[in-house]
Amino acid sequence: MCGRRTSLSGVKPMFNETKFWNTFIIIIASLIVVYAIVDIFVLRKLPKRSKNQTKLINGLLILGFASIMVLLIDSLGMFLFLQTIMDKVLGICVLALATTGIVLIFKTSMTTNFAQGSMATLGAFFAARYILYLTATTTLTTIQKVFLAILVSALVAFILGILIDVFIIRKAKHVTSVGKQMITMGLVLVISGLIPVTFGGLPLEIPRLSYDIVPVTLFGQSLSIPQHSIYALYLTVIVLVVLFAALRFTKWGLGVRATASNEIVAKMMGVNTRIITAMSWAIAGALGGLASVLAAPFGGQVTTGLMVSYQVNGFMASILGGFSSFGGPLVGAILIPLLQGLLFYFSNLWQNAIVYLIILLIVLAKPLGLFGKKIAKKV
Repeated sequence: MCGRRTSLSGVKPMFNETKFWNTFIIIIASLIVVYAIVDIFVLRKLPKRSKNQTKLINGLLILGFASIMVLLIDSLGMFLFLQTIMDKVLGICVLALATTGIVLIFKTSMTTNFAQGSMATLGAFFAARYILYLTATTTLTTIQKVFLAILVSALVAFILGILIDVFIIRKAKHVTSVGKQMITMGLVLVISGLIPVTFGGLPLEIPRLSYDIVPVTLFGQSLSIPQHSIYALYLTVIVLVVLFAALRFTKWGLGVRATASNEIVAKMMGVNTRIITAMSWAIAGALGGLASVLAAPFGGQVTTGLMVSYQVNGFMASILGGFSSFGGPLVGAILIPLLQGLLFYFSNLWQNAIVYLIILLIVLAKPLGLFGKKIAKKV
């Protein structure tokens, strides 16, 4: 996408970009200088320096985030700031689902699944083909067909997740985490190669759940949001609440936490880690399948690259929030699309790089992520 984004009225927003970037750099530099001064002249003289460093970093991160938000509101205006948030609701929902799947697999398999996006994309292709079948054989409404397609996509990715764990990951039990990552990278090539062979060159599309635009009033500002995004928000909240409730209150959830802590001890306590891991891969696949159908209508035709950007941002969100928790990566899944959307007005070519640079600086300060905790090593 080229050029400056325009407002809903069609008028090009006017910004003082030089002033914005100068202030932005001053904020970042000031935080770094304050940390260095306090660390050298105060923290080094106190006991428990590491603990105090963490508190200082947390405080500076909160201050920095608040300062950047104030800067953005001042530069864009309240209307454009809030409208951008409305525009990014769908992206946040899709990224939250994708990120949760990545973290769930990491917790039980201690590896990052680079094929998460490809698994989701395969589900989207089956969903798109199923919509064509329903269109030709039924009189269902668009929203009914898309909801059924969501179920198909989630089911395909669910089954694929089980197959990958049982027949590939489980066979590589004694392979290192890096080795498993290489395996999942190979799966990306396999799945990407199978899709055109299976579905041919026929262009496939997935319609929106609704094409309506809903007016919204927030903080006195008249905004708008696609009805599709509202449906996506409802689905995402329901799915994640059910999943987190299962992780917290069910035997499977207890098994996931035990396996994530120490797989050998979990086995000694009677936890069937094979089922736990297989279900984690399956549920992660289903989350991706749901996300792909929600994202597909805004990407034009369904292609093998449908979930690539969400895959990348999913890893970034997991790194930013910390792989040791589910809440942290969800915070990352909210912040990344918002920052990308807001910074687009000032640099439509560099906004991704700038966001990733911010994440790099945060990880340098907090290597385990914003909410990360040390994970007990499996023995």
